[in-house]
Amino acid sequence: MGKDNAKRANILSWLFLFAGGLLAALLPLRVYQLMNLVEAETGFWIGKSPTVPLLFAGVALLCALPALTGILLQKRTALDLGRRSRRPEGVFALLLAAAMVADAVSAFQFAREVYVNFTHNVFVEGIKPLGGQNLQYFVRTGTIAAVLESIFGLLGALFFVELGIYDFLPKRSRPLNRFLMLMPLFWTICRILRRFSRTISYLRVSDLFLSLLLLSGMLVFLLAFAQTLGGINAQGKQSRLFAAGIPVFALSFLCFVPRFLLLVMGRPLSQDALVEWCDPALALFILVFLGGRLLIRKKGESDPEQAMDKLEEEPAQVFAHLEEIKEAKAE
Repeated sequence: MGKDNAKRANILSWLFLFAGGLLAALLPLRVYQLMNLVEAETGFWIGKSPTVPLLFAGVALLCALPALTGILLQKRTALDLGRRSRRPEGVFALLLAAAMVADAVSAFQFAREVYVNFTHNVFVEGIKPLGGQNLQYFVRTGTIAAVLESIFGLLGALFFVELGIYDFLPKRSRPLNRFLMLMPLFWTICRILRRFSRTISYLRVSDLFLSLLLLSGMLVFLLAFAQTLGGINAQGKQSRLFAAGIPVFALSFLCFVPRFLLLVMGRPLSQDALVEWCDPALALFILVFLGGRLLIRKKGESDPEQAMDKLEEEPAQVFAHLEEIKEAKAE
């Protein structure tokens, strides 16, 4: 069994080492680009450089290799759902919850500023803020998406608080709340909608491209995350956790670190280059979550034999394992 665990750990370790090495190579390129090739006010490219195709090639490789690995290992991937204490995961789940609360506050402040500025505009005095064309204005500026982002962000934070508390307990008496489990997914959708509310140039876009790629990966990961933990149509979804999770891990830092460095240096940032602490917090949670739970079986390893070691899993998962045992005995 120890050799099996070592093999499982090695596959993930190599993938994370690959992502970390590629990230270390791309970070200096991205810092150089933000300082010299990207317009501060809009986030658009303003010049040409060999670093641009290098960046895109690196990002493509970063997304393609884990996805290809996930396809190849789809039938050999499982998630350890045993109800035992997982303190490192609990710590990072609570850290992510705090970061999501901070993001919810920031989104609400953005919506409030837009609303206040709109209602004080001399051209719309005396007009109801939510009437007719004015409602379209709030949709177009991303204000409604920001309000929903703050709501779903707070509800999603509640889920990670629940997960964090459960991870500190040796044994929990009830399953995780499936309703709250979906809230991080809706939170990510609202973040995407808010990004698309901004005026962009699809030919010159720089910061927004990386942000949308990151959020798209988050969407895939959080959907597989909810399905797997909740036992909702979870068959074959476990491989998506690292196929999307590893690119999200690297892209989170690729977006966050250069922007944070420029902020510390006092350089101006575009409205698309937001310094959002929830991104690296999610990246660290993904690292700990996958490292502690994801199992990649050896080729030819029997699922029914492993089911006997997992009688404390979620009810839906236990039922699935028992069905596999029955089918194996029938054969």
